[in-house]
Amino acid sequence: MRRAVKLSLDFLTQAKRRQIGALLEAYRAAVNFYIKSLWNERGKLDKATLTRLQHTRLSERYKSQALKQAIEIVIATKKSAKELGVPAGCPVFTGSAVLDAKFVTVEEGQGSFDLAIRLSTLKKGRRITILTKKTAPFLKWFTMPAAQLVQGCALCEDGLILWIEILDSEPEAIGEVVGVDIGVNKVLSDSNGKHYGREFKLIRDKIKRRKPGSKGKRRACEERRHYLDATVNSLPFDRIAVLGIEELHDMKRGTKKDRDKKFRKAMAPWTYRHVINRIEQKAQENRVLLVRVNPANTSRTCPNCGAVHKDNRNGEKFLCLTCGRAGDADTFGAQIILARTLAILGSIASPRL
Repeated sequence: MRRAVKLSLDFLTQAKRRQIGALLEAYRAAVNFYIKSLWNERGKLDKATLTRLQHTRLSERYKSQALKQAIEIVIATKKSAKELGVPAGCPVFTGSAVLDAKFVTVEEGQGSFDLAIRLSTLKKGRRITILTKKTAPFLKWFTMPAAQLVQGCALCEDGLILWIEILDSEPEAIGEVVGVDIGVNKVLSDSNGKHYGREFKLIRDKIKRRKPGSKGKRRACEERRHYLDATVNSLPFDRIAVLGIEELHDMKRGTKKDRDKKFRKAMAPWTYRHVINRIEQKAQENRVLLVRVNPANTSRTCPNCGAVHKDNRNGEKFLCLTCGRAGDADTFGAQIILARTLAILGSIASPRL
């Protein structure tokens, strides 16, 4: 698996800052040119599409990289719009230049500057050396067994991101088996009755109120990302051996009665995929076995008698129409996930209800 670490550019001279600024200006202009071109006319990573851009200070290699990044942005934008059921708008690229080993060489530095990044510039055959320092997150991942530094970086004006490849480790079967339900109001609920991320609804509603493309919208989305990461981090991974989650797909798509346009718009700020990705990452880091179960009717099944009925659940409350068992709907959902996890593991143990 790959881990990203951000490093500072605070130690650059003004001359090098100007060269990086000029490179990013030309690169972003090229990416935006190709985005607009691909938006109106299909293309691919070939000479015909590459030659659409004539007037640029970039080398042919940099042009090719800009085209590659533009293709990825166009595909991701249209896919996201399709999932949300909204018209796709042509994006404007203002982010980091993602560069591989053709443009970047990462080496050990000397003295207090223990990292040296050699970067190709707009001048053909010329590279500048960016000196920086290893951070605590960098050392955390780089000192792991068999860790390897990827040659490349994502570059912007205020820093750069390096990637470290580390080996996936086999989970250790030490700890308990827990089921976790991923929700819209409470981010996570586990099979032991604990809830994590109860304030997410406030952040979700804040995002919906902000104007698309505004600074307030971006700040709210950044707040959401930090909140979701912190919520997942609060799970007691050190005490868990196996974690069961639902195999969720296309939650924001479909034309079912309960997935109309209004539903999809309400769900847009949820970003359940980010939560799942973060859970996967933390499980790998803590050597926790992650088990994905069938999500069908987890929120409608009674953990006491097993009866399934759509009216068992009303919002965050659960009342079984068959046996009368009542409780928190998300907790019950997590207990059904736990039961299915144990079934997959082949355990004869029963979930604690």
